[in-house]
Amino acid sequence: MQPWKRALVFLLLNAIVSATVTLTVLWIWDLTHPKPPVAADLPSRAELTPVSGPVSSPASPTATSAIVMEEYLVREGDTLGQIAEKYQVSVESLLRANGLQDANALSVGMVIYIPVTPEAPLQSPAQVTPSPLAATPTLAPGARPPGAVINSVIGVGDLSTERVFITRVGSGVLLLKDWRLTDEDGNVFVFPELALYEDGAINLWTTTGIVTPVDLYWGLATPVWRAGETAALYNERGEMVSTYTIP
Repeated sequence: MQPWKRALVFLLLNAIVSATVTLTVLWIWDLTHPKPPVAADLPSRAELTPVSGPVSSPASPTATSAIVMEEYLVREGDTLGQIAEKYQVSVESLLRANGLQDANALSVGMVIYIPVTPEAPLQSPAQVTPSPLAATPTLAPGARPPGAVINSVIGVGDLSTERVFITRVGSGVLLLKDWRLTDEDGNVFVFPELALYEDGAINLWTTTGIVTPVDLYWGLATPVWRAGETAALYNERGEMVSTYTIP
């Protein structure tokens, strides 16, 4: 056989073998790697089989605890660090809550606010009471029940400065809703929903103004107090809890 014929036969055999191997490899690949269905092969929305049983909904956001602002009257020798340690809060949170830049900017008689997170877990909607202040405070064994006293009447006869200064006594939280303060002329102030904490105090101004956690306003146009008059404080049950006779 001539050399060129031998070479041609060899090339043909090589091509046949290569094609056979390639086809075999592709066939094995198709068997082990099935093609994903194309859009035309997928069932339409109308053809999908409905799933029986309840469908789970996304988890609802976790509720966070409300922040209660407790007032504190600064005394001689108090520091912001000591107050933070007493109430187990950070100095930074006290600075933010009171808009202070300097931790040393305290003075005797100054009222600061302390952010306190309630320890009680949140209730389900069916268990939540209408008001967070409606619950009866729980006292530690041997603790004195919470109360309030009329400490003084300041600025008697001057509408712009006249006010009754009321301070806390006892332990726990004192709820002042529906308490009443009266004078001898039949004037009555009914307290709104308000909580006083241990060592707390509040001013009841005769005039009008903006209510704050430590300031309430009677809204009268003339002074109400005079020398020798007695102010009386009653709780929500109508029981007299404190009196004060103006010097």
